[in-house]
Amino acid sequence: MSSTAYLRYPDLHGDLVTFVAEDDVWMAPVTGGRAWRVSSMQLPARSPKFSPNGEHLAWQVVQGGAPEIVTADADGGNYRQLTFWGSQSTRLKGFNSAGQVVATTSVEQEDSRLRWAFTVPLDGAAPVKLPYGPVETIAEGPAVGDERPMVIGSMLTREQAWWKRYRGGTAGKLWIDADGNGEFERLVPELDGNLSDPMWIDGRVVFLSDHEGYGNLYSVTPSGTDLRRHTDFDAFYVRHPSSDGSRIVFESAGRLWLLPSLDAEAQPLDIVLGSAGTARRPRPLDVGKHLAGAVPDAAGNASVVETHGTLHWLTHRDGPSRVIEADSTVRARLGRPLGESRAVYVADRHGEEAIYIKDVFAEVAVGAAPLSGAAPGLPASQAAADAGDDTGLVLPSPVSAGSAVALPQAVQQAAEPRTAGQEPESSRETEISSKPGESSSTVRVEFDRPTRVSQLAPSPDGKRVGVATEYGEVFVLDVASAQLFPVASTGFGAVDQLAFSPDSQWLAWAEPSSADGRTKIRLRSVLDTEAPVIDVTDGRFTDHDPSFTTDGRYLAFLSERSFDPVYDTHRFDLSFPSSTKPFLAALAAGTPSPFGPTVSGIPAVDPADAGKADRDPETTATVPDVVVDAERIGDRIIAVPVPQGRYEKLRTADSALLWQAADIYGVTGDGRASATDRDPASRLERFDLVKKDLSVLVPALDDFEVSGDGTKVVLRHDSGVRVVPASAKVEEDSGENIRVELDRIRVRIDPVQVWGQAFDEAWRLQRDFFWAPDMGGLDWEGVHSRYRPLVQNLGSHDDLVDLLWEMHGELGTSHAYVTPAPVTEPGSGSQGFLGADLRPGAGGWEVVRILGAESSDPQATSPLSAPGADVHPGDIIAAVDGQPVPANEGPAPLLAGAAGRTVELTIVSTNDDGAPSQRRIAVVPLRSEERLRYQNWVHANRRIVREASDGAYGYLHIPDMVANGWSQLHRDLDQEAAKQALVVDVRRNRGGHTSQLVAELIGRKVTAWANPRGGKPTPYPDHAPRGPVVILTDEFAGSDGDIITQVSKLRSIGPVVGTRTWGGVVGIDGRFHLVDGTVVNQPRYAYWFTGGVGWDVENRGVEPDIEVAFPPHAYVAGDDPQLEHGVGILREMLSEIPTDQPPAMTGYRSLQPAPLPPRPQAAPDSAAVPKGAVPGPVAASSAVPGRH
Repeated sequence: MSSTAYLRYPDLHGDLVTFVAEDDVWMAPVTGGRAWRVSSMQLPARSPKFSPNGEHLAWQVVQGGAPEIVTADADGGNYRQLTFWGSQSTRLKGFNSAGQVVATTSVEQEDSRLRWAFTVPLDGAAPVKLPYGPVETIAEGPAVGDERPMVIGSMLTREQAWWKRYRGGTAGKLWIDADGNGEFERLVPELDGNLSDPMWIDGRVVFLSDHEGYGNLYSVTPSGTDLRRHTDFDAFYVRHPSSDGSRIVFESAGRLWLLPSLDAEAQPLDIVLGSAGTARRPRPLDVGKHLAGAVPDAAGNASVVETHGTLHWLTHRDGPSRVIEADSTVRARLGRPLGESRAVYVADRHGEEAIYIKDVFAEVAVGAAPLSGAAPGLPASQAAADAGDDTGLVLPSPVSAGSAVALPQAVQQAAEPRTAGQEPESSRETEISSKPGESSSTVRVEFDRPTRVSQLAPSPDGKRVGVATEYGEVFVLDVASAQLFPVASTGFGAVDQLAFSPDSQWLAWAEPSSADGRTKIRLRSVLDTEAPVIDVTDGRFTDHDPSFTTDGRYLAFLSERSFDPVYDTHRFDLSFPSSTKPFLAALAAGTPSPFGPTVSGIPAVDPADAGKADRDPETTATVPDVVVDAERIGDRIIAVPVPQGRYEKLRTADSALLWQAADIYGVTGDGRASATDRDPASRLERFDLVKKDLSVLVPALDDFEVSGDGTKVVLRHDSGVRVVPASAKVEEDSGENIRVELDRIRVRIDPVQVWGQAFDEAWRLQRDFFWAPDMGGLDWEGVHSRYRPLVQNLGSHDDLVDLLWEMHGELGTSHAYVTPAPVTEPGSGSQGFLGADLRPGAGGWEVVRILGAESSDPQATSPLSAPGADVHPGDIIAAVDGQPVPANEGPAPLLAGAAGRTVELTIVSTNDDGAPSQRRIAVVPLRSEERLRYQNWVHANRRIVREASDGAYGYLHIPDMVANGWSQLHRDLDQEAAKQALVVDVRRNRGGHTSQLVAELIGRKVTAWANPRGGKPTPYPDHAPRGPVVILTDEFAGSDGDIITQVSKLRSIGPVVGTRTWGGVVGIDGRFHLVDGTVVNQPRYAYWFTGGVGWDVENRGVEPDIEVAFPPHAYVAGDDPQLEHGVGILREMLSEIPTDQPPAMTGYRSLQPAPLPPRPQAAPDSAAVPKGAVPGPVAASSAVPGRH
């Protein structure tokens, strides 16, 4: 029995408290003591609540693929699933006074962030929607006659502790209906904070707020006066408060607290879990699920395999595996074979990342033998010298990585590369470690300053390792002395592509050369102290994936330098969707192109025999010296004769180039042949440098690496590893096609230790990559000290995710996301939907409305309107797969797990004579109705605009700033932009990165007209709005939705109408994930705006030009005050700004020449021609030369 636990989501009734721990629901005495488990589903549970009489519990837990509301008796038994909504947005909020569950969900809505409240009867009857519009929380006040006052909390898309001190547009707001008439007004609108969780106690409204900088409980009277604070937490937020009408229970830092009354002080509850900690017990590792890398040795007989932060030496065919690093407190990355028996990798043992070199097959220390490295007090370099190792390496003075790698605050200053031979400001010799947990066969190369290694590349002879970092630094690690030597640096971002020459004397890398993503190939000798860095390419293009050919004569690379554009089929535009080609740089001045003419012509031998001499073992025993002539090396770049394409990860093999190639396919997936199709995997292509032909070596893969001798390829695909020859394609059943048995790797991981490592890494990533070098003045070390001890209390991975969210929340910055792998119920499918509104009736469950289809959106068609279904409003759905539809529950329970699967519906229709007729149809239910309902919402808005303007105004909605929003914008761009005026609706815009493209489109101005014969005039430029534009925005427009709103104001595209936007413009790149695959984002790219705006959009949002609120009762009434106001603004603007119209077909110059004038006559001699006489003809010789 343990007294430490991480307790969440409390509620109380009488002398009991319920809460969540270890992913299950528990109960305990409200006075503290031993708790007992109520549920044992081991699926993330949330928000258990007592019924008003205390006899029942309800909570939310994942069922199928989404959270659902379930119930059970408080004393055990009678478990029942109450909802079948299939929505990730579902949240349980509590019980109403009538004893019904109150929950929120976005089901039946066009946007998953618009969660409406429903009452859910405990007997399983169908939920009933409540008339409050989108809400976060609901609190019933004391009854006054037949009426009850109501307070609702709205907005709040993320709980307060996960974005502390948030002040943007979706900050929680309280609305009160004081007399129960359905009309709401803001409560305490003057509080500039994030308000949530309203409760009624003693006639006062209690709520959670952080308007004073910390999350605490406050209360006011129903009129919004007499503000009081009831808690004083300043280290951790008060979270998830719940009340029984007089007391409040809440959590803070994973501990439960009780506030006995509004006049009392909060006191902790000492609760002990009687649990063995199921989710905390060590368990076997699923190797394939967490497979992260497989890099072969020189001969291709074994690989270093990375999985879940552990490294293993695994022979490809048979044999056991051998652990390189498998400590649950450590994450090992980037494992690479080093020579025949060693491995080099990065690990964060002792809390910071370092490079490790380990003798994989060294004798294992037995018993209590001391772990040692160099002799006490002896530097590593001296130890190596005493061992008599002579590498012949001549390099600048060694430096610790800390004196060479830029800290976050020094990233911009790192733009000045350090040249060869430069001394660092401070240096020390890196020591061979003898720290606890490291054997004497392990060398640790430490970093004095925080950094993150992005790539390791061992030299073929195993004497050196190329090292690149996320801060744009390149080093060479001398293995014998365990010293890092600086090679180059850049201030434009990470270097993560390195390659050694076959003779181990040259290191090549792809280096970022501009802020807009261009990269260049660079090269440097690792032996010559004075040798400068050689620019193989000049940085004009994006050059990447350098790799030396096995004969050492060429440096191969990929480059986006093919400029053969493709015309778009929807709009007038050109793009370069396949701009990559492979190239060779001839290293020596006298090296000819392998594809060009030669003096001796083409040898008269069978191409299959060509190059055999070069591959003969007797002739290849000596590694060829690589000769590099730097002068005019950029003029010796040779295009490999293959078509342009989408290529990545070029590697060289024996007399060949290998790369991954991908076909062009859509980003959204809507262009697939069917919804169940997967995007095609990339293929491995092989270009034979002797035969000069291209072939497909492997038709589908995720990743690959080539053995050091260039003869074998190790492939990763679908959580498996295979080995194939690099020389030619082999069949699946060939003995040369080796499936590597990963189950030989047997490791047990300790979850609590893994959580600790993950927490530390997530904290370090923010420290090292948060956009402000000084962490915005935040004491980030103090944050670690406060939060880290809580890791030992965690009971599940879901607890870890919650703790990471709260730690990230301390940044007070947008986009600090934590995204774990989705949790689903094992063996279940997703809830199925029919794309229709249903209601119970006397004859059964009746179809009220079938949602209209959008033919251009494959996810926007109701199964009931599919060809052959012939279902109409008024028809009854009587059975699903032959099972009668329950009268009180409806068809939803029978459609659980039915998404994407063929289902039989029994439909009852009424004939013309009134008699019922029954028939069976087959349909495929949808996984979600959101896209279908969204398209119906867009069509409804467009209809409102048309009707309000007599068909004169256009309407466009842009749901996000990624591919989906770009598609939606172009569905109706031509038609809507051609109207007299245009509403551009960016409300609910989820952000992305295309705002600059959208701003260019909607901000175009007509400057000319093209007038065709037999056609209608078209504007120049295309798609330019013909008249005034109004922008609609709201609190759900965020990230790039914030940006498009702000840019629209700065560029005067049109007036902005609505409410203040989300307020999140510090972007992310999704570059890092934790050991279990959980993605943790670092707010890294902060936006600053001109026009005096500066940094102020972040955590505030963009103020509209004209503020129009959207109160709860407007949602209920089906009104859209923002859209209505926008149309009214256009009407006013049109009276002052005329619509651009094509010219009338008049006023142009006539093409008919004027009549030929009389021939001009030369003037005669004045003495000979009388006054008034006509001159005679002019001789040709007297005409002006050149004119005729």
